[in-house]
Amino acid sequence: MRNLHVLIGICLVYCLVIFYHEKFILTDAMYYTSFYKKFSEQQILNMINSDKRWNIVAYLFIIPVVIIRAVFSWVCLKSGSFITERFTEAAFWKICIQAEIVFAIGAVAGLLYTEFFVDVETLEQLSINPFSLQIFTADSMPKWSSYFFNTLNIFEIGYVFVLAYLIAEETKSKVLPTLKFVASTYLPGLALWVMLVSYLSVVFQP
Repeated sequence: MRNLHVLIGICLVYCLVIFYHEKFILTDAMYYTSFYKKFSEQQILNMINSDKRWNIVAYLFIIPVVIIRAVFSWVCLKSGSFITERFTEAAFWKICIQAEIVFAIGAVAGLLYTEFFVDVETLEQLSINPFSLQIFTADSMPKWSSYFFNTLNIFEIGYVFVLAYLIAEETKSKVLPTLKFVASTYLPGLALWVMLVSYLSVVFQP
């Protein structure tokens, strides 16, 4: 039951972040500023109307995305526990759900940074994670590498440490062995996922 409450709380945070983005940041003026050189005014207006109609989809995908991300972490940790024969009794599903709080905090931090510390004028600026290496490479690296540098962020690192801490709490172990365990199980899985997304970005990049 506690996991359900945590999941609902995380999803509500994402809902509020998306709502604020749509109402106060992702304005019609930003669409015109971003695309006025590429499209006509009528095309931009059609784009705005189409995006507004599809906004509900973003809310519907919040729960599946959070669960899929938790399942990914669970698979990495569970597989690693069988291979290394360590922490096999840990409640990894509960741990993975609770650790998702880190990314919810990251979403709020990104919103606050965008609202109070930068003057965002285009959609391209919104796609840059201010807490990742992407902020230093956005202008110099190819587009297919954006996901890679976006993944190298403060909250992804924090997620690894929180996973390690929660496993240590669950199994009454020291944090350092659990940190090594997470680094040897979750991080390789994350690396494979990033490589896959980067490859698909190259294949389907227009």
